[in-house]
Amino acid sequence: MSFRTHSAPAPGDAPARRSFRPNGLARAAVRFKPSSFVGTFVALLLAAAVVSGCGLLLQTGATASLPAARYAGVPVVAAADQEVHMTVDLGDERDEASSPVPDRARLDAALAGKAAGVPGVARAVADVAFPVRILTPGGGASATLTASGWGSTSFTGAGLTSGRAPGAGEAVIGTGTHAGAGPADGSGVGVGERVVLRTPGGEREFTVSGTSGTPGVWFSDAGALAVSGHPGKADAIAVLPREGADAGAVADRVAAALDGRARVLTGDDRALAEGTAVPAARELLMGLGGSFGGVATMVAVFTAAGTVALSVGQRSREFALLRAIGATPRQLRRSIATEALLVAPLAGVLGCLPGTALAVWWFGQLRAKGAVPEGLALDR
Repeated sequence: MSFRTHSAPAPGDAPARRSFRPNGLARAAVRFKPSSFVGTFVALLLAAAVVSGCGLLLQTGATASLPAARYAGVPVVAAADQEVHMTVDLGDERDEASSPVPDRARLDAALAGKAAGVPGVARAVADVAFPVRILTPGGGASATLTASGWGSTSFTGAGLTSGRAPGAGEAVIGTGTHAGAGPADGSGVGVGERVVLRTPGGEREFTVSGTSGTPGVWFSDAGALAVSGHPGKADAIAVLPREGADAGAVADRVAAALDGRARVLTGDDRALAEGTAVPAARELLMGLGGSFGGVATMVAVFTAAGTVALSVGQRSREFALLRAIGATPRQLRRSIATEALLVAPLAGVLGCLPGTALAVWWFGQLRAKGAVPEGLALDR
């Protein structure tokens, strides 16, 4: 490091003091003695990596959503609230908190009648979806199929390839291919035959009233509710507006008709009615990102302060020399602050690269363990 010398200034000679340029001193120190700043650089880089990784998780949690799948063709969906809301008394203040329910909350299927009577509604379907298996005479069983009421075909697109819609004690069997296709998956079942189905409500025998080219099993709407394992309860109510009706206005009228007994959902919020784990994943990601990110930020502040203090202590002779040739304490403080500002941006930018990799790995581990639902992507 080299310094320019000057003649002794006369008393009150201000220009001589301004000849010590703190930014120039800082740049020279970083340039000619980079080893003095390695500790600060590494500490800030690692802190930036952890903070940026946690920030990506926090942002993903704040914006987490999944597009509707089953209800993609339904403009308005009514479903039970999948969160428990509570008021926490904090003495003089009260805080509103919520937590996802451990099991799927359902609503009274009779509410479909109230929704159907709303002006502008063409049809309201009390929808259920549950697993069933087709049993064979030899004791085998098909792969697990999704069963629902025939009314769901009005928005899922499934249709008949033969036969008719199911009535009481009847079922429509899908003839789509599944793993190990054969009679056990319904591909060998014909109209009029009797089949035994293992449902959440027990093993029942049904007459095949028709077949469909879509994989699955369909009962009558009342029959589906009876064998779903929760009689009288619907997963959601699919509201189909009349042609030309405004979906937003219909949603408002349906919400008023149900009078708080169900949440009325539109847009991407309709996916919440499908029993997705988005609320739980959102809470987890925000908790992890916020807590770890906050701790990492505080550690970064104290670590950077400690490394800067150590670097200053190791250069005490250098600062003493600068004081001897006329540098003021304020100039030295500004030089030290400038040195930190020269190192911090580079460490922060470079730290975002491993931080992104950390977030991708962390998010992948959460998804592999089932804490984050499939289809939810890291927001970056």
